[in-house]
Amino acid sequence: MATLRDIGEFGFIDRIRELVGEPGPGVVRGIGDDCAVMDLSQPDKLLVTVDGALEGRHFRLDWVSPYDAARRSTAGAISDIAAMGGRPFATFCTAAIPAHTCTEHATDLMRGVADTARKYGAPLVGGDIVGAFDRIMIDLVVLGWAEQPWLRSGAVPGDILAVTGCLGESAAAVNLLCSNPALLNEPEFARLRKRFTDPTPRVAEARALAGDPAVHAAIDISDGLVQDAGHIARESGARIEILAGSIPVDPSCEAAGACLPHRPPWSPATSGEEYELLLAVAPGEIERLNELLAKSGLGALTAVGRVLEGQGVALLGLDGEELALETKGWDHFRAEQ
Repeated sequence: MATLRDIGEFGFIDRIRELVGEPGPGVVRGIGDDCAVMDLSQPDKLLVTVDGALEGRHFRLDWVSPYDAARRSTAGAISDIAAMGGRPFATFCTAAIPAHTCTEHATDLMRGVADTARKYGAPLVGGDIVGAFDRIMIDLVVLGWAEQPWLRSGAVPGDILAVTGCLGESAAAVNLLCSNPALLNEPEFARLRKRFTDPTPRVAEARALAGDPAVHAAIDISDGLVQDAGHIARESGARIEILAGSIPVDPSCEAAGACLPHRPPWSPATSGEEYELLLAVAPGEIERLNELLAKSGLGALTAVGRVLEGQGVALLGLDGEELALETKGWDHFRAEQ
């Protein structure tokens, strides 16, 4: 079976060019020159995000295929554009891959990037290929447009904290993979597997609500609800209280927990890589925003907390007591090795 060493860097780049197709609007020239050429002649503000994914840290190839690893990584980068109320339009990818990697596996990796980028309107238009020593690294840059970007700093006391979708499914999938990987292939856990291997950045929801004055602040949930709510609290100079009983959770999470030999820590508040939107919304406006989402065929927002005077973030139980957490979410430099 051929490896990257056999076909060489430029042979692999030729394969990538076959995958990506034509560049989208705003891109004059994609892969093939020293730089991509962009036409930025429009009034909206340019959004730029950079996101890296390292094998062994962000993905494991004994858990997911190279294609799925790339889909997850690319969706995570595109989610940053959605978190700003933007619409993505171009993706760049630098991939560091060991020379001994099977050519088909490497091609599947780049196909995962190209397919996901195209799916959300941000075709792969450039990047770089680097020989790695022992593991794969995917570094992504995604460009987007926003008329009035959402920031983390706009929440004010009285706002309602709301999320798209359900939370906890990423952590539930990881719990199954750590205990018995075969379980994730069972039909009853098809939803968990899809959410883990093919997460959905909420680009459509962001576009439906972009520009609405009721949305005061936003972030995507990549490191956990409590952790990411803390970023809004800090940047807005406010306190956020999250009601644990209000967090939307799909029944498949409970079913997954029941299959484990030891019940895992309660996780919807700390589950990372969810890529749902977390919004600070003016009071009394969620119903109207949900009507806007419904007109676009999208799911509703769920209120999970509130913004108050003060600082920090707290997770509250049914009796209003603050719940203790072993961790508030993912931290690269505090995570277990």
